[in-house]
Amino acid sequence: MKTIVVLVIALLSSGVVASAQPQPSKEAKIEQLLALTSSTAMVEQILAPLKSMTAQIPGATPQQQEQANAASSKIMSLTVALLDKLRPQMVKIYSETFSDSEIDGMLAFYRSPTGRAMLEKTPALTGRMMTLMQSQMMELLPEIQRIIGEAPPPAR
Repeated sequence: MKTIVVLVIALLSSGVVASAQPQPSKEAKIEQLLALTSSTAMVEQILAPLKSMTAQIPGATPQQQEQANAASSKIMSLTVALLDKLRPQMVKIYSETFSDSEIDGMLAFYRSPTGRAMLEKTPALTGRMMTLMQSQMMELLPEIQRIIGEAPPPAR
Protein backbone atom coordinates (compact mmCIF):
# COMPACT_ATOMS: atom_id res chain seq x y z
CA MET A 1 0.00 0.00 0.00
CA LYS A 2 2.84 2.33 0.90
CA THR A 3 4.35 1.71 -2.57
CA ILE A 4 1.09 2.70 -4.26
CA VAL A 5 0.90 5.95 -2.27
CA VAL A 6 4.52 6.77 -3.16
CA LEU A 7 3.81 5.95 -6.82
CA VAL A 8 0.68 8.15 -6.88
CA ILE A 9 2.55 11.01 -5.24
CA ALA A 10 5.41 10.60 -7.72
CA LEU A 11 3.01 10.61 -10.69
CA LEU A 12 1.12 13.63 -9.40
CA SER A 13 4.26 15.58 -8.66
CA SER A 14 5.73 14.78 -12.07
CA GLY A 15 2.56 16.15 -13.65
CA VAL A 16 2.88 19.29 -11.59
CA VAL A 17 6.53 19.66 -12.49
CA ALA A 18 5.78 19.09 -16.16
CA SER A 19 2.98 21.65 -16.16
CA ALA A 20 5.17 24.10 -14.26
CA GLN A 21 7.57 24.28 -17.21
CA PRO A 22 7.39 27.85 -18.46
CA GLN A 23 5.44 28.13 -21.68
CA PRO A 24 6.75 30.59 -24.24
CA SER A 25 5.03 33.96 -24.07
CA LYS A 26 2.75 35.02 -26.89
CA GLU A 27 5.43 37.47 -28.01
CA ALA A 28 8.08 34.72 -28.04
CA LYS A 29 5.79 32.55 -30.17
CA ILE A 30 5.20 35.45 -32.53
CA GLU A 31 8.98 35.90 -32.81
CA GLN A 32 9.18 32.20 -33.76
CA LEU A 33 6.44 32.71 -36.35
CA LEU A 34 8.20 35.73 -37.82
CA ALA A 35 11.45 33.80 -37.93
CA LEU A 36 9.67 31.08 -39.91
CA THR A 37 7.78 33.39 -42.27
CA SER A 38 9.74 36.62 -42.59
CA SER A 39 13.33 35.52 -42.71
CA THR A 40 16.12 37.38 -44.42
CA ALA A 41 16.25 34.51 -46.90
CA MET A 42 12.65 35.23 -47.93
CA VAL A 43 13.47 38.92 -48.40
CA GLU A 44 16.43 37.89 -50.52
CA GLN A 45 14.16 35.68 -52.63
CA ILE A 46 11.70 38.51 -53.13
CA LEU A 47 14.47 40.93 -54.10
CA ALA A 48 16.26 38.38 -56.31
CA PRO A 49 14.70 39.79 -59.49
CA LEU A 50 16.28 43.17 -58.68
CA LYS A 51 19.65 41.50 -58.24
CA SER A 52 19.28 39.52 -61.46
CA MET A 53 18.33 42.68 -63.36
CA THR A 54 21.55 44.34 -62.25
CA ALA A 55 23.66 41.19 -62.58
CA GLN A 56 24.46 41.85 -66.23
CA ILE A 57 23.18 45.09 -67.73
CA PRO A 58 23.53 44.89 -71.51
CA GLY A 59 25.82 47.59 -72.86
CA ALA A 60 26.88 48.81 -69.42
CA THR A 61 30.44 49.81 -68.86
CA PRO A 62 32.28 47.98 -66.08
CA GLN A 63 31.94 51.10 -63.93
CA GLN A 64 28.16 51.30 -64.55
CA GLN A 65 27.82 47.60 -63.81
CA GLU A 66 29.73 48.03 -60.56
CA GLN A 67 27.52 50.97 -59.57
CA ALA A 68 24.36 48.98 -60.32
CA ASN A 69 25.61 46.03 -58.25
CA ALA A 70 26.51 48.35 -55.36
CA ALA A 71 23.07 49.98 -55.51
CA SER A 72 21.40 46.56 -55.47
CA SER A 73 23.41 45.53 -52.40
CA LYS A 74 22.55 48.77 -50.62
CA ILE A 75 18.83 48.28 -51.33
CA MET A 76 19.03 44.76 -49.89
CA SER A 77 20.81 46.02 -46.77
CA LEU A 78 18.31 48.83 -46.29
CA THR A 79 15.39 46.43 -46.61
CA VAL A 80 16.83 43.98 -44.08
CA ALA A 81 17.61 46.85 -41.67
CA LEU A 82 14.06 48.17 -42.04
CA LEU A 83 12.59 44.76 -41.22
CA ASP A 84 14.81 44.55 -38.12
CA LYS A 85 13.70 48.02 -37.05
CA LEU A 86 10.01 47.21 -37.56
CA ARG A 87 10.16 43.85 -35.77
CA PRO A 88 8.82 45.06 -32.37
CA GLN A 89 5.91 46.80 -34.11
CA MET A 90 5.22 43.70 -36.18
CA VAL A 91 5.12 41.57 -33.02
CA LYS A 92 2.67 44.03 -31.46
CA ILE A 93 0.41 43.97 -34.53
CA TYR A 94 0.42 40.17 -34.64
CA SER A 95 -0.34 40.07 -30.92
CA GLU A 96 -3.28 42.45 -31.31
CA THR A 97 -4.60 40.62 -34.38
CA PHE A 98 -4.24 36.93 -33.53
CA SER A 99 -5.15 34.96 -30.43
CA ASP A 100 -2.63 32.76 -28.66
CA SER A 101 -4.26 29.62 -30.08
CA GLU A 102 -4.22 31.06 -33.61
CA ILE A 103 -0.47 31.75 -33.26
CA ASP A 104 0.00 28.16 -32.06
CA GLY A 105 -1.92 26.91 -35.11
CA MET A 106 0.16 28.99 -37.50
CA LEU A 107 3.37 27.75 -35.90
CA ALA A 108 2.20 24.16 -36.27
CA PHE A 109 1.30 24.76 -39.93
CA TYR A 110 4.56 26.49 -40.90
CA ARG A 111 6.59 23.78 -39.15
CA SER A 112 4.74 21.08 -41.11
CA PRO A 113 6.02 19.83 -44.49
CA THR A 114 3.08 21.56 -46.21
CA GLY A 115 3.77 24.85 -44.44
CA ARG A 116 7.48 24.69 -45.27
CA ALA A 117 6.61 23.99 -48.91
CA MET A 118 4.35 27.02 -48.93
CA LEU A 119 7.11 29.22 -47.52
CA GLU A 120 9.65 27.91 -50.02
CA LYS A 121 7.39 28.20 -53.06
CA THR A 122 5.53 31.46 -52.32
CA PRO A 123 8.16 33.82 -53.76
CA ALA A 124 8.20 31.93 -57.08
CA LEU A 125 4.41 31.74 -57.06
CA THR A 126 4.16 35.47 -56.40
CA GLY A 127 6.56 36.22 -59.24
CA ARG A 128 4.57 34.12 -61.67
CA MET A 129 1.28 35.69 -60.55
CA MET A 130 2.75 39.19 -60.99
CA THR A 131 3.88 38.30 -64.52
CA LEU A 132 0.42 36.98 -65.34
CA MET A 133 -1.30 40.09 -63.96
CA GLN A 134 1.08 42.41 -65.83
CA SER A 135 0.38 40.66 -69.13
CA GLN A 136 -3.37 40.82 -68.54
CA MET A 137 -3.17 44.50 -67.61
CA MET A 138 -1.34 45.17 -70.88
CA GLU A 139 -4.31 43.68 -72.72
CA LEU A 140 -6.62 46.01 -70.79
CA LEU A 141 -4.48 49.10 -71.38
CA PRO A 142 -6.20 50.22 -74.63
CA GLU A 143 -9.62 49.94 -72.96
CA ILE A 144 -8.38 51.79 -69.86
CA GLN A 145 -6.97 54.57 -72.05
CA ARG A 146 -10.28 54.80 -73.94
CA ILE A 147 -12.24 55.10 -70.66
CA ILE A 148 -9.87 57.78 -69.37
CA GLY A 149 -10.16 59.66 -72.67
CA GLU A 150 -13.97 59.66 -72.42
CA ALA A 151 -14.00 60.97 -68.85
CA PRO A 152 -14.82 64.66 -68.53
CA PRO A 153 -11.95 66.86 -67.37
CA PRO A 154 -11.96 67.70 -63.66
CA ALA A 155 -13.75 70.88 -62.66
CA ARG A 156 -11.58 73.80 -61.63
